[in-house]
Amino acid sequence: MKYQKIHQLIDWCIIAIFLFFIVTTMTTAALRIQFTYIAPLGLFIALCLLFLNQISLKDCFYKKDVEFYLLCFGIFLAGVNIMLIGSNLGAFFTIADFLLILYLANKIHLDNIQLGTIAFSCILVLFYWLFINKETYDNSISNPNVASLIIFTSFCVCISFLVYCLSSFSLSKWTYHIAILIIFYIVTKRILSLHCRGVLLAIIAWAGTYYILPKKKFTISLILGFSLLMPVVYVLLWKSGLVDGVTVLGKKFASGRDIIWYEFFKVFIHHPITGIGSNFDVMIPDLYLKEVHHGLLDLLFVHGIPVFLIVLYFMYKRISEVITSSFDSIKGICLASIYGLIVSGSFENHYIVSPYNILLMTIFMISHHAESNKQKSE
Repeated sequence: MKYQKIHQLIDWCIIAIFLFFIVTTMTTAALRIQFTYIAPLGLFIALCLLFLNQISLKDCFYKKDVEFYLLCFGIFLAGVNIMLIGSNLGAFFTIADFLLILYLANKIHLDNIQLGTIAFSCILVLFYWLFINKETYDNSISNPNVASLIIFTSFCVCISFLVYCLSSFSLSKWTYHIAILIIFYIVTKRILSLHCRGVLLAIIAWAGTYYILPKKKFTISLILGFSLLMPVVYVLLWKSGLVDGVTVLGKKFASGRDIIWYEFFKVFIHHPITGIGSNFDVMIPDLYLKEVHHGLLDLLFVHGIPVFLIVLYFMYKRISEVITSSFDSIKGICLASIYGLIVSGSFENHYIVSPYNILLMTIFMISHHAESNKQKSE
C-alpha cells in the first residue's frame, strides 16, 4: 500500500510537469518564447520517470519485449547519428520524447482523475483561445498558425475526453452528435478567423474520419501515405507553375513550404542513413526559414531512414490498436483526433514536438482506457 502511494505521488509529479509545459507553451506568446526550447528536455525527464515508475525493466528483458528493444535501438541510433552528423543536441530529445510516447501510450495507466486533469488543462487552454484571446489573422500578436494548432490540439483532447466521460451515462447518439457539432462549429469558426489552411484541412479530416471514413486498418496507410506524399505533390505543383497566382484564404497557394521541402530534400539525399541533423545553419545555410514544417518529414530528414522506419512502426501499431473489433464512439473520436493531428502535422512539425506530443499520447491513453474498461465489464 505504501509503495502504491509512492508510485501515485510520482505520477502526479510527472503530470505536474506536463501541465506546466502545456500552460506555458500554449497560452501567451511571451511564455511560449521562454519555455518552448526547454520543454523537450523537461518532458524527456518526465517521460523517463514515467517509464521507470510504471514499466518493469526486468520484465522488458525477461519477456523479451520487442517494442522495448526497438525503443532502445531507435534512441541509441538517433544519438549515434546526431554525433556522426554534428547535429545540435536538441534534436535528440525530440526523437527520444516521441519514441518514448509511442512506446508508453498503451502501457502506462493513469486513473480517470489524473487523465481528467490533463484534459481539464486543455479545456482551460481552449476556453482561453475561444473566448478570451480575440486575436485574428488581421490583428494577431502570436503566429496565427501556432494559435490554430493550439486550438485544434486542445479541441481534440477535450472532445475525446468528453465522449469518454459521457459514455458512462445512458445517452442517445443524438446527444453525442449535437454536443460534438456545437463544439466543432465554434472551433472551426475560430480557426477560420486565423486563416490557417493546414489546420482547416485537419478539421475537415477530423470530420471526415469521424462521420465518413471506414474505421478499418487500411486507412492508417492512407493517412500516413497522404502525409508523406502531399509535400511531393505540393513541390511538383510549384515547379510546374500551375498554381502561380492561385490564392486560398487570402494567401498564395505556394506559401514557401514548397521551397523549404525542396531544399531539405536536396541535402537529405546525400545523408539518407544518418539524416542531416538539426544544425540547419551549416547544412542549409541559404534557406531563410530553417524549419521543416512537417512532422514526419522532420523526423526523416533530421534522423535518417532507419530511425524513421522505427517511428512508422510504432505509429502504425498504436493507431491499429485504436481500430479494434470492439470499435465504439470513444475510439471513433480518438481516431478522428489522431488523423486530424497527422494532417495538421503535414504542414507544421506539430505533434512530434512538446507539448503537442504529450497531448497525442493523452488521446491514445483515452482510447486505451476505453478498451480496458470495456474488457473489464464483459
